[in-house]
Amino acid sequence: MKNIALTTLLCLGAAAVQAQTVTDPQLLDAYAKIRAMGPNLTPEVIDGTGRLYAEIHKTTDKGNLSVTRDVHYGADAKQVMDVYTPNGASGKRPVVVFIHGGGLTGGDKINPLSDLMNANVATYFGRHDMVGINATYRLVPNITYPQGAQDMQAIVQWIRSNADQYGIDPDKIFFLCSSAGCTHVSALLFNPEVMQNGNPDIAGAIMLSGAYDAANVAYFGNDAALREQRSTYALANAYSGPRVPLFLLSAEYDPPAIAQGTARLYLQLCEKYNDCPRFAQARDHNHISINQHINSADDRYTSMMVDFIRKVSGE
Repeated sequence: MKNIALTTLLCLGAAAVQAQTVTDPQLLDAYAKIRAMGPNLTPEVIDGTGRLYAEIHKTTDKGNLSVTRDVHYGADAKQVMDVYTPNGASGKRPVVVFIHGGGLTGGDKINPLSDLMNANVATYFGRHDMVGINATYRLVPNITYPQGAQDMQAIVQWIRSNADQYGIDPDKIFFLCSSAGCTHVSALLFNPEVMQNGNPDIAGAIMLSGAYDAANVAYFGNDAALREQRSTYALANAYSGPRVPLFLLSAEYDPPAIAQGTARLYLQLCEKYNDCPRFAQARDHNHISINQHINSADDRYTSMMVDFIRKVSGE
């Protein structure tokens, strides 16, 4: 009951954070269709939302970027990523790594509906004088816990080893995850078993409509008690190492269980540290569009993400 009440409170408070008004007719039409889909996560919603943004991203600003594709951070065929760097830039800059969702069993760095998604995330941050990385990772049933989080750590190690080549400041590594991608990122944040010397070794994380329970038996194991210990909630509660700044977001049309999961993690971190992480509810968006809208003409929430990175980076 407490989580439901907190979700309502967060949603009401989020109305005040919208500093901009969306006027683009194509986006307004998309938002009307997203509202009509409601707080559901069905194949029809996934496909319908994806088709809306496949059209939108045909005309979005792609910036002046160089893209190095299919860079391996590990030996497996799924341990691969694309790196987006601003042309003509000098010096070192933050890097933002996008980790897609897919229920731990699906998803890729390229959306089957359009090769402009999930590239939109790396493109956006590349356009804002950062290095963007669009990564994929090994999937169930080919891995078990905690190998997904180990892939996240392998990405961190690759960045540190190749920072000079790509103009990256290794002290400004940020992860941006969506849905099940946040399962692995949160384990990197709170599970010393997959850290380097007990340190998550990243500067911050932006977590969009994350999946924080441990319900997937194929990944987390058959033992219910052990699965509970491996949930984000249990890991965060037990964690005593260096704290990484977080920005938690949920979508207005997230399924209730997902929105409540974000609220639960928010409340837990507030109580643990007596200091709350940043939070926003992305109005007009659902579980899919919350990441697919990045690099569109709607900058209400992406501007908050850039602000979070700049402040954490001390810029």
